[in-house]
Amino acid sequence: MSELTDKFIQEAERKNVKFNAREMERPLKDKEGNEVAHKQVILQTALQVDQNKVVPCAVVLHDDDNLEYINYQMNYNRIGLVTDRNELPNILEKINELNGMKSGYYHFVVNPDGELHMRNLGIMGDDPTPAISTFIHGGRILRLVMAELRELKGIDLSTRLD
Repeated sequence: MSELTDKFIQEAERKNVKFNAREMERPLKDKEGNEVAHKQVILQTALQVDQNKVVPCAVVLHDDDNLEYINYQMNYNRIGLVTDRNELPNILEKINELNGMKSGYYHFVVNPDGELHMRNLGIMGDDPTPAISTFIHGGRILRLVMAELRELKGIDLSTRLD
């Protein structure tokens, strides 16, 4: 793992956030068409939103020792599942409202398969503290909006393992 990735994991542990790490490498082509290895580290954990709801979370870090800054993506997955496509316009209207007024750095997305998740994309430098703080704040945002999401018809917010 790169130095920036190691710093991120160390800061997460300092803030009592425990991740399961997995490294991935796949070939990509650069601007000149040369094949280069693209490395990512996937850090997985789960958030206990309330007594009955657990949300799987992941941070994907671009892992490269040659960069001063790396890209990251933070995901809170399987928040809910659209069960009634007829209600999708109302669900999307509420999601857009949350994205505009309450989600902060994050945005809610409904995938084509109906899964609701929350995502943040960013860039991290030598100090991982802002990125870890953003990840922790994402849990607070999700807890804050769950009551509003529960009011929506046509969406299942139970914890699903499938």
